[in-house]
Amino acid sequence: MIVDCGTCPVSGAACADCAVRVLLDVPLGGLRLDPVERRAVDAFVGAGLIDAERAAHLTAEVHPWEGVRVAG
Repeated sequence: MIVDCGTCPVSGAACADCAVRVLLDVPLGGLRLDPVERRAVDAFVGAGLIDAERAAHLTAEVHPWEGVRVAG
């Protein structure tokens, strides 16, 4: 089974009570960026593609069906 938060009819409104987050042990606020992700974000800031204020609040999410992390 694939659970896609993007198609959830109560996404945003009911994330705090989502059973998927509990089962996967993913914090509601997202995960801290790892060093490689942080360096990539810093490079975007340096190139002017994203402002430092927004970059400071980025988190990562784990997409278990793909086995990858996504920054956002």
